[in-house]
Parts: sequence; C-alpha cells; structure tokens
Amino acid sequence: MKNWKKLLACLLVGLMALTVFTACDASVGAPMSPKRSDAESAKALCDKFKMTYNVEMTYNEDLSEKAYYVAYWVAGTSPSCSVNKEKTELSRKNSVDNVAKTYLNQGYYASAFDSMGIGKGIGGGMGADDFTPGFDIHPDPNSTSDIIFVLPKDGTYPEAMTKAAKGKTKLGVAYVVKDGVSYAVVLFG
Repeated sequence: MKNWKKLLACLLVGLMALTVFTACDASVGAPMSPKRSDAESAKALCDKFKMTYNVEMTYNEDLSEKAYYVAYWVAGTSPSCSVNKEKTELSRKNSVDNVAKTYLNQGYYASAFDSMGIGKGIGGGMGADDFTPGFDIHPDPNSTSDIIFVLPKDGTYPEAMTKAAKGKTKLGVAYVVKDGVSYAVVLFG
C-alpha cells in the first residue's frame, strides 16, 4: 500500500510539473474563431481615434454586426490564413471573380463582400455600400485572381485604418482570434 501511495504521489508531482510547462491560455491551440466586440473594446477604439487623430467616432451596432460577418468569414477559412512572425497582423487570401474586383476597385465594399459570400448564411448580406473597411485589402502579387485581407492586431492602428477613418463618424468592430491573439475587423461609416 505504501508503494502505491508513493507511486501516486510521484505521478501527481509529474502532472503538476507538466502543467507548469504548458500554456495557461486555453485559447492557444484552439481553432481560429470570430468574436463580437463588447462595449468596452468599441469605446476604447472610439476614444483612441478622438484622442490620437482628433476624429469624433461613435460606435455603431450595425457596422459591428457587418464586421462580425467578415470575422466569421475569415475564421471559417483558417487554412487560407497566415500570421506574420511578430503576430501584428493576420492575412487571409481569397480567390475572387471580376465582379468582386470591380466592386472593390470602385469602393463598393458591401457589394464586393456579398459577391464573395461574406455574411451569407449568418445574417443575410452586407446591405448598402455605406462603409469602408479599416483594414488593408490588396491584390496578391503572385496571383491575378487572388486578393489578400490584412487584419491588424487589436490595439494597432495601421495606415489603412487611419486613412479609412477620415471623414467618417461611425465605426463597428469585431475580431478574429487565433492562438489567443485578437485581430481587428474595423468598418467605418
């Protein structure tokens, strides 16, 4: 009986030691997923634009819902995604037809996203062409039929985001979470 207690104690010590060397964040290794914004994160983003860029922004639920559709679409295709080494951005490559490309070039983002299937099946479509994405969308230099969405890490404000905010008064936000890091999908209206 004493030997069993010693063996059990050794196993317990071994298990406790293993927990020290594993990640404590349950999201590490979890599948990529979309996440809706909460009032605090949206308010912090509005405050950041007011303080840093002197742009008065108000949170908009409709834009946040549309941002969630984009986040859902990105997270649903994790094999097409990659994260840079410093985890400052997440890129999602997608093949698009000429209709979507034309809409993107004209700044009709809702129409382009609808053409790409974003939002279909979880809330309908993207609605009116009354928003601008606060993340970079550009052609893939290695393929004429692909585009790349580049989502910034939450808390970073790349040039694409600050340019999109000019002249806008509303914002919506959602996130794509990969390995415990949140990447922002921001839309301005």
